[in-house]
Amino acid sequence: MAVHSAPPPWQLAIARIEGALPFISNELAECLALATLRRLWRVHARHGTFAKGPSNPSDEELMLSPHAAERQDFLSWIARTASPALAKAAKVALAAKNQSESVSAFYDVADLALGQLDAILPGNDPVSTLLEWIAASRSDGRSTAWAASLAAAMRPQLFGLEAGPVALAGLVPRSLLQTLDEQPRTTLHSSALSAASDGMAADLAAMHKVVVRGNEVLGGLYASSTAPQAWRLLAGLGPLTRAELARALGVTKRTASRVYTTLEQVGLVRLDLSGKAIIAI
Repeated sequence: MAVHSAPPPWQLAIARIEGALPFISNELAECLALATLRRLWRVHARHGTFAKGPSNPSDEELMLSPHAAERQDFLSWIARTASPALAKAAKVALAAKNQSESVSAFYDVADLALGQLDAILPGNDPVSTLLEWIAASRSDGRSTAWAASLAAAMRPQLFGLEAGPVALAGLVPRSLLQTLDEQPRTTLHSSALSAASDGMAADLAAMHKVVVRGNEVLGGLYASSTAPQAWRLLAGLGPLTRAELARALGVTKRTASRVYTTLEQVGLVRLDLSGKAIIAI
C-alpha cells in the first residue's frame, strides 16, 4: 500500500478558506477586505520602506501611521492592482484620510514584479511557480522584497482564491531574495506560506465574529442606520476619528458623531487615550 504524506499545514489552511469563501456574506466580505488591507500595510511597514523617521509601533497601524504620503501611495497602488473587493477597501481608506489616488514612481518596481509574475501564470503548482518567479526576480536585480511581497499578495488565484476579498500578506520575506541555496529557499518559502495562510485564516475568523456580534447587538436598529457599517469599518480597517469615519461612510460629521454614540452605548467602541480616534472593542 502506498503511503501518502500529509499536506503541509498552509495547504490545509488555504483549502479551508477556499471552501468557505463561496458562502461568506457581503458584510463578511467587506470586513475581510478591510482586515486584509490592514494586514498588508503591517507587513509593508515591517519591510522598512519608509524614508522618514525611525520605526515605531504606530507605523504598522494603517490608519494611525504618521507616514501619510507613503500610505497614500500604498493605498493607491492597491486600488489600481488588487481584486475589486480589496481595491474598494483601499479607496475607502483613502476617502477616510481625505486623499485622492496618486501615482508614485517608487512603485514602479512593484509594477515590474507584478508583470513578471503575471507572465508565468497560471502555474500548475503554486510553490514551484512562486519559487521560479522569486529566482527570476532575484537575478533581475531590480526587484526588492517589499515589492515582491506586495505583487505576490495581489495574485491569490495562485492558490485557488479567485472568489474572495483576500490576499496572502508576507509571502516573500527579504531572506527569500537573499539566499542562494535551493533547499533553504524552499524551507523559507514554506515558513512564509504558513505565516501568510495563518494570518488570512485569523482575519477570516475574527471578522466572522465581528459580523455576528454586530448583527446581535445592532440588529434592532432601523434599516437606514449606518451604525452596522461603521462597526464593520472600525473593526476591519482600524481606529478612525469622527471626521475620518464620516468621510469613509459618506455622511456628515454630525451623523458620524451620532453613530459613535450609538456604538459606544452598546459597548462596541471607545475612544483612544487622546480622545480623538474611535476604537472597536
